[in-house]
Amino acid sequence: QDTRPVSSAVHTGYDAAEKTEDGIPLYGMDKELAAKAAAKRDPKKEQEARGWIEALTGMSLDGTLQEALKSGIVLCALASAIKPGVCKKASTMAMPFKQMENISNFLDACTKLGVGKHDLFQTVNLYENKDMNSVLLTLEALGRVASKMPDYKQEWPT
Repeated sequence: QDTRPVSSAVHTGYDAAEKTEDGIPLYGMDKELAAKAAAKRDPKKEQEARGWIEALTGMSLDGTLQEALKSGIVLCALASAIKPGVCKKASTMAMPFKQMENISNFLDACTKLGVGKHDLFQTVNLYENKDMNSVLLTLEALGRVASKMPDYKQEWPT
């Protein structure tokens, strides 16, 4: 009978595992996907988006961009700054389902403004910080659409 190990894989214990910002351990494919997403992250684009959002909404964004946008309140204000009334009023309740509903309302407003469905991020990408690059791509697409509107004056920072 052969007693050699089936695989040469090494088990990493919880304490030694790489972890997300939320402290969740990453193993296998999750670890690979996290590394791939981190490689795509562009701090310059995040700063440009932050500046554009702050200029349009008049709001100061605290924390990381993901933390500032997670509740959906800022996103709803952004859509309404581009075209008043295009987005439902954001709920200020801190309950997760209300925050995700705010994000969904923003995405609906983006569609009404003319952003293509292929340019929209999934709510979970922002809410659970899964793919901030897709969020930035949506914001850039919104900026392009807004720049073609007759009364729009705020350019995307370069």
